Amino acid sequence: MRHQAAEGVIVACPDARPPAYQAVVGLARAELLHSFRTAFYYDAEGLLAELGRRVAPARFARWQRTLVRRHDPEIPRRRVRSAWSYDLAIQLENRSAAGGRAMRGRIARWRTRRFDRGLARALARVRPGAALVFSDVGSQYALPRCRELGIPTILSMVHGDVREEQAVLAREEYAAPDFFRIYLGDGALDREELAWLHERRLRDLELADCILVPSHHIAETLARHGTPRDKIRVIPYAADTHRFRPDAAKRHGTTCTFLFAGGITQRKGIKYLLEAWRRVRRPGWRLQLLGPLPSDLGPLVDYLGEVEHLGRVAHAEMPSRMAAADVFVFPSLFEGSAVVTYEALACGLPSIVTPAAGSVVNDGIEGFVVPAGDVDRLAEVMSRLGEDPGLRGRMAVAARARAEAFDWPRYHAAVAEVARQLIR
Repeated sequence: MRHQAAEGVIVACPDARPPAYQAVVGLARAELLHSFRTAFYYDAEGLLAELGRRVAPARFARWQRTLVRRHDPEIPRRRVRSAWSYDLAIQLENRSAAGGRAMRGRIARWRTRRFDRGLARALARVRPGAALVFSDVGSQYALPRCRELGIPTILSMVHGDVREEQAVLAREEYAAPDFFRIYLGDGALDREELAWLHERRLRDLELADCILVPSHHIAETLARHGTPRDKIRVIPYAADTHRFRPDAAKRHGTTCTFLFAGGITQRKGIKYLLEAWRRVRRPGWRLQLLGPLPSDLGPLVDYLGEVEHLGRVAHAEMPSRMAAADVFVFPSLFEGSAVVTYEALACGLPSIVTPAAGSVVNDGIEGFVVPAGDVDRLAEVMSRLGEDPGLRGRMAVAARARAEAFDWPRYHAAVAEVARQLIR
């Protein structure tokens, strides 16, 4: 018999992605949270913070700007279970270049399996009302253990379907061989490791009782490949509409600044954006790239003189940087549902996205939805928005309204309701 103290949901996600933290917040608000199992989590009132403030206050103040991204004030600290070894393993991976891909792969598999095993042991010990497990976290040990014990499971799928990614890779290797080398930027495209990861993700789909996806595009792709529709729940992400707001002083005129934000990689469709920009650029128009460049620029060298590279921007600066632009462009080839697309809408930016971006943009209302890799269509809608200030103004108003309809409290309530249904 399940002990009363074990009622509630165990949430598992080792990184600090916003949908994970917000799912925890939503379950805590609904009094459905048993515990949150993650990697490093910053306790703003803990011993580490206290020592930092006392020993090196100036340096700690700089560190804290990064540390706060591993903290949410609404997550009850007593419910957090941190596995620091996960972050230490990532640091080892990043420093193991001399050991080659094989060494990095071994470390990645070790940290993934270690977290998975630890989660499986906790689930067997606690026997919660349900488990909410994010992608790649519990594929080998935790989800099978839940099946054995009769613990209902929710998979939060933060990426697109792996079979879609396989098709994208095959197409891009042929269609854009020059940019294929930076498909992941500095990340090595190791086919063996990718096959291992895809196998885990397919196992997730098979074992989960309920699958949360952030976009209808992903839901339709899963259903097309045989996942039962009654297992799938579409719960879009959101933006912090208090932090991300339109620039009240902005006036739409003949100048136009297009903004791309994210890793400058081929997975984000950067080749197609740069080619479209060459067709439409004119005096008074700018294309800004906000995000890190790969260390090996490769084919990007020929284009960077035509754009404005903003580099990495601190988290605190993102709202003002985004609100200063006129149009957001995100022609991604493969995503889950990029939170940056919601943030752009919250800043009142008409947005040009692809179906794969997982955005909530309605074509022709808050922006335009273009086929991935379609330079002609991308250039067409960039020109249309750049040349029509009135259209930009109308879409800006619609964009902000759309973002307000997809705020995090709505996400909290939707996740909590799925958990209630599964526990019942």
